[in-house]
Amino acid sequence: MGDVLVERNGDRIDIVLHRPERKNAVTLGLAVELRDALRAVGPDAGAVVLRGAGGSFCSGLDLKAPDRPGAVWAEVHAALYRCPVPVVVALERFAINAGAALALGADLVVAGESSFLQVGEIALGVPAPMCQAWLHLRHSPAVGDRVTLLADRIGAFEAHRLGLGTAVVDDADVVARAVALADRVAAHPAAGRTAVAGVWSRLRPPLADPEAWFGALAAGVVVP
Repeated sequence: MGDVLVERNGDRIDIVLHRPERKNAVTLGLAVELRDALRAVGPDAGAVVLRGAGGSFCSGLDLKAPDRPGAVWAEVHAALYRCPVPVVVALERFAINAGAALALGADLVVAGESSFLQVGEIALGVPAPMCQAWLHLRHSPAVGDRVTLLADRIGAFEAHRLGLGTAVVDDADVVARAVALADRVAAHPAAGRTAVAGVWSRLRPPLADPEAWFGALAAGVVVP
């Protein structure tokens, strides 16, 4: 079995980070598989559920792994940005640093009531380019500053208050609720989903080259 599992269930695609023994921490191998899984999602799908195996979402980069995702990590986020259908994250237990970036990039986030999101890179003396990218794209500067400067654990209810999450549910119900929301989105007529996405693309001008934009941020290059 690989580090990322993909299963088609009707109009829904389930993508599962599958390194439960390491709390689904990100390695180069996982990043490659996740990038490829996201790139493979077509407009014939209705929605994606992104979750972690073993009852946790993602603990961040695997600092014990011999390989790091490097430039591939930016490619993961470009693929997430380009995903042609909505992505629902099932946030169980935690989404830390690199894991938080995946949650911040989702269209909808279902969080367990005891779960938290943490962007803690500033405390390590480094930037958080992928987290900052999504905070810039989706949230206000005030929310971005609160998330990145304090580096604390943001509980599910506070995340919901800040607009970082869609729903807070009992810890045991996270995956089921995420699946239910994804199926609800997927059940809308494809023409309706396309029409809504089209209006948003006019109101929120899309990135001309997501790969270059995310890649430049990851490399420390200033981008407009």
